[in-house]
Amino acid sequence: MDLLIILTYVAIAWSIFKIFKIPVNKWTVPTAALGGIFLISALILLMNYNHPYTFTAQKAVISIPITPQVTGVVIEVTNKQNQRLTKGEVLFKLDPTRYQTRVNRLKAELTTAISSIRTLKGQLDEAIANTSRVSAERDRLYKDYQRYLRGSRARVNPFSESDIDNARQNYLAQDAMVKASVAEQSQIKSELDSVINGEQSQIVSLRAQLAEATYNLEQTVIRAPDNGYVTQVLIRPGTYAAALPLRPVMVFIPEQKRQIIAQFRQNSLLRLEAGDDAEVVFNAFPGQIFPGKLVKVLPVVSGGTYQAQGTLQSLTTTPDSDRVLAIIDLEPNKAIDALPDGIFAQVAVYSDHFTHVAVMRKVLLRMTSWMHYLYLDH
Repeated sequence: MDLLIILTYVAIAWSIFKIFKIPVNKWTVPTAALGGIFLISALILLMNYNHPYTFTAQKAVISIPITPQVTGVVIEVTNKQNQRLTKGEVLFKLDPTRYQTRVNRLKAELTTAISSIRTLKGQLDEAIANTSRVSAERDRLYKDYQRYLRGSRARVNPFSESDIDNARQNYLAQDAMVKASVAEQSQIKSELDSVINGEQSQIVSLRAQLAEATYNLEQTVIRAPDNGYVTQVLIRPGTYAAALPLRPVMVFIPEQKRQIIAQFRQNSLLRLEAGDDAEVVFNAFPGQIFPGKLVKVLPVVSGGTYQAQGTLQSLTTTPDSDRVLAIIDLEPNKAIDALPDGIFAQVAVYSDHFTHVAVMRKVLLRMTSWMHYLYLDH
């Protein structure tokens, strides 16, 4: 861009020499050259300082790496590559056989457990009835035993020692049956009383396992997380997809506000303020200018970030090698939306200082845009 200013000055000076027929000698040429040096230097300094420009900018988007929640073999893949997808549309499917089998097995176990609980409740009712029956029989035998004991204390004992001993043994045997029935009843009750949130613990456990297995089964169908598109789909039926976060199998680009990320020199921070007007040109659209606004300057540069490691840290970059990043919002434009995401651009930001110099920056930016017809690299 600086070269454009110099060439423009040279063209204007040459035109002045021709139009006004100024003689070319040792006084006029050095005067024009020195005047140009001072004039162009002042204009470039004012323009670069107050109205920053960068040729390092990009139409940036945030992508979502698609990683399955479960592991399996791909059996189906969407054929809508680089086409708009709505949220919930199928991206690909995994073989669900083993997950479906586990769901079926847990459903069967849950049904069995529910039936077992009903059986236990019936056994408890039977145990309670049995306890009542044997308790009544024990009470009757206890009364007989007491009657035999009272008879043995009378002056004339109508019972033999054998009768008294038999009555005592019958009572003790029946009392043991009562205790056994009570123990059985307590055991059944303890199994039934292990309740969580109003439901028996075994059933709660099976329901939780079934919910997890059902979730895993549902995850064999991987769906679009939002409206957007997938690109470069490299998986095919038969591909083994692992549930590893470091091995995504697909990249999804959600619908989002299209923004330009521009990289400026660090000394441009003196004039970069949120809300400043900006203009963007794309190599793909020679001769076209797209207006926008500077949203914000990111508060960190990549070279200044550090992570805890087992070694001492040093500067990760040389001074002033990392540039600051700024976000530019563009006005709605269908042509920009149609551009491939990630395409490069050039950006100029216009501050409120020395606004008359901004005209020169705008002219130069438009000249840069027209030069894109020439397929020139920066």
